[in-house]
Amino acid sequence: MRVTIRSIAEAANVSRGTVDKVLNNRPGVSQEVRERVKKIAEEMGYKPNVAGKALAFQKKPLRIGVIILNKYDPLFQEVYEGVKRASYELKGFGIAVECCVMSSVNVQEQLMFIRELHNKNISALVLSPLDEEIIREELKKLTTQNIKIITFNTDITGIERMCFVGQDLKKSGRVAGDLIGKLLPNGGNVLVITGIGKIKALQERLAGFKEIIEQEYPNINIIQVLENIHDSQSSYLKTVEFLKRQDSLNAIYVTNGIGTGGVGKAIQELNKRHIKFVCFDKIPETIELIKDKIVDFTITQDPFMQGYLPIRILFEYFFYNKLPDSQQIYTKMEIITKENIDI
Repeated sequence: MRVTIRSIAEAANVSRGTVDKVLNNRPGVSQEVRERVKKIAEEMGYKPNVAGKALAFQKKPLRIGVIILNKYDPLFQEVYEGVKRASYELKGFGIAVECCVMSSVNVQEQLMFIRELHNKNISALVLSPLDEEIIREELKKLTTQNIKIITFNTDITGIERMCFVGQDLKKSGRVAGDLIGKLLPNGGNVLVITGIGKIKALQERLAGFKEIIEQEYPNINIIQVLENIHDSQSSYLKTVEFLKRQDSLNAIYVTNGIGTGGVGKAIQELNKRHIKFVCFDKIPETIELIKDKIVDFTITQDPFMQGYLPIRILFEYFFYNKLPDSQQIYTKMEIITKENIDI
């Protein structure tokens, strides 16, 4: 016998309206009742009517907002490709993906896009949030209206989000530190170059790097951390300036892929090829620097899946009432060298 909302309501001793809210993830039901209704529905073998939901959403589309952090960063161009692939695969289900692409890593621009998408009556928001209080407060407003949030690539604390999709960032920093440690078996001096402080991902990569160096490689000295390096030109100028006044540098660690090209250019121009170099992401500039033996290792994070998975997770949630398996969905991390750069 087919399980219906009415039969679930009778078994749970609640109204059909309450069951409808629970099964369609709408607000207005206490957590205790919500969990009880879900358990009863599962025990009774309830199966969501996906065809019916798709038909309803064809008439009134389910809107998912997406904010891409930086259109000039090749990494986020790959993220965007993942978003577009998932959107294409689900277009027959009445899902409308509204995508905004930021022109720079700017708090006010991100805030503007959050508000713009909110005004379009989105049911969910996918973004790489900047770790600023004004962004945090704006996202909190969305969650009070039952708008679901998934973060990707970089995370933010203090909000109720469904999950984070991206690299295990602390671990990636530890991996980078371990690589530097193995490149410098006798110890040495390391320069760290990192990006804008309001990107939590970079803070975590830096923390992981420092952690393993302190724990495992006491003969390695982090002589300076250059912060707020936001593009290839600024990384080039800062690296040239540093290398001209520091003769005893043995390695460079760059936490953000977009600064890699400038560092590589500085090493080439000043003929400092002895310096070991570890960075992130498989973007065109990095590929060339690996082939030219300037970069020793780069650590990837599967940006395509960072764009693809959040849309699929939201589909599973809205159509099958399925929550993600974990609060942290980690994408594949690989170490790339000259020998496997073309794979």
